[in-house]
Amino acid sequence: MALAERRQRERNQRREDIINAAEKLFFSRGYDNVSMDEIASEVELSKPALYYYFKDKESLFFAVVNRGVKIFRAITTEELKNSQTSGLKVGAINLATARFNQEYPDYAKAHVHFWSGRFDLSNDKDLSPDAKEIIEFSCENYRIIHSIIKNGIEDGTFRSDANPLLAAVLIGLISTGIPHMSPSIKTFMETHGITIQQFNLEVANLAYRMVMHVEEGDENIRAGKSGSDI
Repeated sequence: MALAERRQRERNQRREDIINAAEKLFFSRGYDNVSMDEIASEVELSKPALYYYFKDKESLFFAVVNRGVKIFRAITTEELKNSQTSGLKVGAINLATARFNQEYPDYAKAHVHFWSGRFDLSNDKDLSPDAKEIIEFSCENYRIIHSIIKNGIEDGTFRSDANPLLAAVLIGLISTGIPHMSPSIKTFMETHGITIQQFNLEVANLAYRMVMHVEEGDENIRAGKSGSDI
């Protein structure tokens, strides 16, 4: 048993070494400009040995993206934990996305590329475990937003005429769309005195206002910020 456990640890470590090598190359050169040959060379493995761990470049890229998603999940959990009311929890999802994009830009770009349409994610049977986890995280976020809004309507925090499903989808789309913002738009905002941090806070406040009974001011979101101070 000890020998089997040691070999499993060695395989796990080798897999991590491969992901480290791939991550370095993907982040520095982009997915399309990296080959499996180059990854094998970087990690000092033969190409057949590399394929023993990952069936293709896509599955290896998904493993890199899933590293970032695990970080994203932890940030989301932290922001939600620090938000005590339904209203603030709505904004917390957007703040979590903003933190992830700002603190882990390489993982954020890889995450955007995963959802860019570059990969066929339609056949669940052909997807790697990492790809399935990434997709599940996205679905989980929508379920969380939907549940927050639904509960807020039931306890009177939010307007009774708010549609929790439509609001959840719209808030999710706003949140995931921010990373796609072109550099020219960012520059345009900055020339008018608006930083990306301010923009993220305004987006969170907008999400908050969508379902509230009345406008309660930007202080609601800003006062509910976590210690991340994004």
